[in-house]
Amino acid sequence: MKRILSTALLLGAIAAAPAFAALNVGRPARYKGVPELLGAWRLSGLGPPEATLTLVGESEADDQALPSGVVRAGRLDPTELRNFYAGSDVLVMSAIQTRDFLEPWGLVANEAMHQRLPVIATTATGAATGGLVRDGRNGLVVPAGDAAALAAALRTLHEDPALRERLGAAAADDAAAHTFAAWADGVATALVSVGAGREGDR
Repeated sequence: MKRILSTALLLGAIAAAPAFAALNVGRPARYKGVPELLGAWRLSGLGPPEATLTLVGESEADDQALPSGVVRAGRLDPTELRNFYAGSDVLVMSAIQTRDFLEPWGLVANEAMHQRLPVIATTATGAATGGLVRDGRNGLVVPAGDAAALAAALRTLHEDPALRERLGAAAADDAAAHTFAAWADGVATALVSVGAGREGDR
């Protein structure tokens, strides 16, 4: 039933065809910065019918508290998520640093960039601190926890389709080398270098 509902939601979103579709993907953890993202969305002034923000992932939050233009898609399987990437204009990664946790890399950045999506990321996002998401190159990077800066980035990409296209093209180029095969080879190489594997394992 959940798959049927999420597919129906996707078809409805495609039919609505907003001019600007932002996407956030993550699990319900405080370090993901969803409250900051929702605050930024309110500050941005964006909303229907020209703009939507879709939250993908499980959540216990009350949907009644969501700002106008924000919808929850729930948990999606990989095929459904790939379709959401394809139907979006930007991925937003709004991570914050909590007292005891800093977000790791986060493969959703790679997945989105392979689909030519620019990424708005915060300085607490692993893919930004790790160098994949670069401000002005393939996305926009803003200070973690700064809702006003996040809102400004959303407005910038909403108002400039040419910039979105340029950043998205660079995102696809930059993510091309970041594949699961490359990751596996890197892990194997690291294991061999510390004597935990054999050269033939790569």
